[in-house]
Amino acid sequence: MGVLQDLLGYDGKLISFLNKTGEIILLNIVFLLGCLPIITIGPALTSFYYAMMKSIRRERGGPAKEFWRSMQRTLGRGTLLTIGIFLWAAVLWYGRRMAQAGAQGSVPFQVVLYDVAIVVSACVLLYLFPVFSRFEMKITRMIQLSFVMSIRFLPITVVVAAGSALVGWMVIYILPMACILVIPGVWCYLVTFLMEKDLLYYMREAKPGEEQWYDREKKL
Repeated sequence: MGVLQDLLGYDGKLISFLNKTGEIILLNIVFLLGCLPIITIGPALTSFYYAMMKSIRRERGGPAKEFWRSMQRTLGRGTLLTIGIFLWAAVLWYGRRMAQAGAQGSVPFQVVLYDVAIVVSACVLLYLFPVFSRFEMKITRMIQLSFVMSIRFLPITVVVAAGSALVGWMVIYILPMACILVIPGVWCYLVTFLMEKDLLYYMREAKPGEEQWYDREKKL
């Protein structure tokens, strides 16, 4: 009876798992709505990580409430950041295409440089929005910090990059409608376990008597 109560009770593991799964799916849907204007993808990703970490991992506030609160806070700079990312991606794509068009047989050095720039930029993006969700700093400083973190925590960078590529592949090629409503949220939840120690490394310690929501974690 004790085992069943522990599993099926109001605070049991099964109910807790189902509640958390429902919250992840809800936050996933809210995130997709936040991405609809396209230029708000940046603040939406930032708020996705923020709400996942604060509400679902640390159990502080509701997922949707924390998401929209973060969106309001990051919308202006996040939109500008998103536009800048799109422009940078267009420059890299067009430059590589022109370099490739001028190639004769072998791969030219310019194409290799563009490929390196694309890989480095992708690695920086992996950290940029989690950094934005946690720190108050200029965009150039966030980019610098994300670049440093992508190198300093290279094994995490590789894992997150590979996982993100797999998620993108699943959403595009394997039951897109079903996957897009669940998989991004599950992946974001897993990413918080990978990245949070990296972020905490750069966070200031709480002052005596001060409590920060990201300092302590309840057992899941």
